[in-house]
Amino acid sequence: MSKFLVYSEDLDSELELVSAVAKTCGDSAQVSAALLGSGEQKNNAATLSVTGVASIFQVQSDSLKDFPPETVTDALEQISQDYRPDFVLIGATKKGKEVAPRIAVRLKMGCITDAMAPRFEDGHALADRVVWGGNAISTVVSKTGAVVTIGQRAFEKATGNSQPELKSITLSPKTRTSKAVGKKPKASGEVNIKDADAIVSAGRGFKKKEDLALLDDLAKILNAMIGASRPLTSDLGWMPESRQVGLSGTTVKPKLYIAVGISGQIQHLTGMRDSKVIVAINNDKNAPIFQECDYGVVGDLYQVVPALAKALKSKTGR
Repeated sequence: MSKFLVYSEDLDSELELVSAVAKTCGDSAQVSAALLGSGEQKNNAATLSVTGVASIFQVQSDSLKDFPPETVTDALEQISQDYRPDFVLIGATKKGKEVAPRIAVRLKMGCITDAMAPRFEDGHALADRVVWGGNAISTVVSKTGAVVTIGQRAFEKATGNSQPELKSITLSPKTRTSKAVGKKPKASGEVNIKDADAIVSAGRGFKKKEDLALLDDLAKILNAMIGASRPLTSDLGWMPESRQVGLSGTTVKPKLYIAVGISGQIQHLTGMRDSKVIVAINNDKNAPIFQECDYGVVGDLYQVVPALAKALKSKTGR
């Protein structure tokens, strides 16, 4: 029976990791959860006491405030010395992506980041990864155990109740070679779109930044948040990265996802393909997005979006 250690500073993400093990390994796995923090952990321990979790390793220390990656690595290393996991699953948050390679080196394991469709067979980890800027998918395999990062919302959160064994670990952090020199708050207007019920996303089909205003009426009528593909955030800077949907941005699962002027490269599709209903608007009938959508409109977004907003407004009265 393979032993798994799951960790994320985001408890929802950690519950998703528990589901990832259950879905891929069934009952042939033993799962322990790492619970790190600087304050009271009783409520968090109760949150992680779901079906499939056999034990919870608690590490409480003031040095874990804000989850600095070096100290989190120290904590996971100490837990691993006790638990000896075959695989370590880490939520692919920004902090998690800093921790994964560090703990992989400490444990002398391979490291598979941004894993899609992870599998664990005969002591090896296999997973698909997006490569070459989203133009291809590679399948990678570890020679032995591995540290694997999995994107948020790739799996449903684990549910149910269990009575896991609670183990407390006293942290002995190592000497730091780096330190935080300052913090910068998020710019006003940044949003968290991962829990939105409806999202209208813009892509490279928009000719200029000012044209994004076309989506305002549609989003208002649908009570939706406005998202974007990577070219509009990271490349052009037309929208903040907090609105980026995709493998390198936020993975979303809304009830309704409308992709406007988005071709549908694999990086973007990975971040939204589990949406309940997907609508695509694009003037290229061969765009990959049309292979993933439930409803597709081939046409000029500058004509389709205003017409769609007008029709919805007449039906809803909004």
